[in-house]
Amino acid sequence: GAGFRTVALELVDITCLTWSPNSQSLLVHGRLDPAFEPDWWAVPIDGGAPANSRLVQRVREAGMYALPTAPAWLADCLIFSAAGPQGLRLHRQRLVASTLQPAGSLEPFAFGGDAAQLPMVAGRRVAFLSNREDVNLWSVALDTNSGTAIGPMQRMTRGAGILNYLSLAKDYRTLAYFSVGRGGGNVFLRDLETGSERMLVEGPDGEKGYPAISPDGVQIAFGQRRDGERAARPIFIAHTSDSSWRTLGDDCGGRPRQWVDERWLTIERYARLNSIALIDTESGEQRELLQSAEWSIKNARVSPDGRWVAFDAARPGEPVHVFVAAFRDSVIPESEWGIVDHPASHPFWSADGRLLYYTPVGTNALVRRTICARQFSLESGCVAGEPTPVHSFADMAMPVYLPGTAPIATPDRMMFVLGDLRGDIWLMDL
Repeated sequence: GAGFRTVALELVDITCLTWSPNSQSLLVHGRLDPAFEPDWWAVPIDGGAPANSRLVQRVREAGMYALPTAPAWLADCLIFSAAGPQGLRLHRQRLVASTLQPAGSLEPFAFGGDAAQLPMVAGRRVAFLSNREDVNLWSVALDTNSGTAIGPMQRMTRGAGILNYLSLAKDYRTLAYFSVGRGGGNVFLRDLETGSERMLVEGPDGEKGYPAISPDGVQIAFGQRRDGERAARPIFIAHTSDSSWRTLGDDCGGRPRQWVDERWLTIERYARLNSIALIDTESGEQRELLQSAEWSIKNARVSPDGRWVAFDAARPGEPVHVFVAAFRDSVIPESEWGIVDHPASHPFWSADGRLLYYTPVGTNALVRRTICARQFSLESGCVAGEPTPVHSFADMAMPVYLPGTAPIATPDRMMFVLGDLRGDIWLMDL
């Protein structure tokens, strides 16, 4: 009943915030303009202008990725989680008291060999979560009649680090994915029949990510992110049979997601709200596919027959929904989006397109523990029947706080990005 006031009207895409120790400022994760990359902004609650801490930019310049979760603000420093070659660790950045700008270099706030994240402070005590760094590729066999998972889970990769962005060729033999370990990140190509794999060496220097393999398995699109306030996102096309590669565009505004045919590729674009576009892999021409003034759209997957596209979308601050729509080579109006389930995300198709799989949101929005499915009519585009659970994870979970963790299905198995995210809460007195 005391009323409220709005501060930092200049900022958009605010995801989380934390209070300063003196309760006179907020640290807000957002951006000043859709064209700029998000960062942490110091916002005085008296209505003063926000100040960009440039913390995210500084972390990227150090070769790491700052998790977009709230840092802990302790006296004159921030404690936050960042992922890099040494794994997911806590780091500390001191601030100038008068300007709240970074002072000095990043300092490791390391703890053992496990991942450390989600710091909280009270007085001079820091609490944080410490858990195993075990995000890997797993699979389970599918009953070919029901599409339900059967038998035990099988581990496909090992090692600490992050794995995501799964992409399959149309013959279901070659799997492309991104993996980052202690030596950095790159794209890998795996033969699902023999289990052999190789790292993609074709392309420019630097880390390669966001792979999408063409239906015939001959070409692979991948991207990079070049740092700056206005980060550039170039896309490259490489041939898997030789060492040739080319630049599709120096800044395509998004990441590769899936080839529609041997020429057109879907990309996930980043602006005020996420959208999905088509890009011509020969000319670089782009066409809007899924965009909205209200919904942020992610995780689009085109059906095996190319006639439908499933995706998840959410209004800022609201639960995420799974939708399906008829595919076209122009913008699909919102009036043609059909709801599949909510709250839910990360849709993917069975090999014959007759089942639409997805992950319902549970009690923890950062992870998923169940795969559900609904019958899908390739003729009408309608889903039928009640959502059916087809598989659940007991000791592991999908870390959907990482991008690109949607599962993928072949005719006889389903593959997931899973992590053993169980851990302990630790306390440190400073």
